[in-house]
Amino acid sequence: MVQLLFYVATLLGTEPAPSPTEPRVEAWAGHQVLRGKRKVPIYGDQDTHTENFLIAEIHRSAGRIDVKQKLCRTDVKPVKGVSAGMKTETVLRLPKTRASFAVAPDGSLAAAPWSTGWEAEDIDGDGFPGATVQIAGKCAGQVYVSNQTTTTLVAGRATADGMAGEIHVLVKQKVLGASGLCLKLVAGDSDEKQTGTFAFRRIPIGSTCRNLADKPWPVQAPPLPGPRGK
Repeated sequence: MVQLLFYVATLLGTEPAPSPTEPRVEAWAGHQVLRGKRKVPIYGDQDTHTENFLIAEIHRSAGRIDVKQKLCRTDVKPVKGVSAGMKTETVLRLPKTRASFAVAPDGSLAAAPWSTGWEAEDIDGDGFPGATVQIAGKCAGQVYVSNQTTTTLVAGRATADGMAGEIHVLVKQKVLGASGLCLKLVAGDSDEKQTGTFAFRRIPIGSTCRNLADKPWPVQAPPLPGPRGK
């Protein structure tokens, strides 16, 4: 009997510990600040300023960070009195983005460009192709668009509870239809090159876009270089 008890105690005492290389799952909040130029009907090329608020599932292991992120909100500054935006229910149904980062011993990041987007499928389930963008201004209504976005890491650094850096973004948007004669005449496809900064910070697992919406956002991207970042 003593020998049996000793055997059981040995088994309990030598239960394997989690491997230090086994990925751990975390939740991060993210913020992007982007500046670019977009061709606006009648006005030509115009400066743009966009802020994206994200939430991400993180799988982190030695030397690697895998990100699966979704957009919670996007804020686009009006251009020449014209504003464009999406309803919350549309934003929450946009495809998730996946990216993988290699982490060097000094914390610096490297990554291959990553892409996300959608084509003509009714991504938000409102009966119109693509995703619906709400336009406010002299020429108001709805525009239905497809979107392909490619993001390239310029520089970045990981910390114990997040990461931050600089990115280049290429947004290709195609108009699939519009409401009202005015928008049907003036709305057009666009290619926009953006530069910007990003930051992610760890938040409690179980956090969602909805339960973060009524609080100050948990992380702020570094200021943009140049006049807008001052």
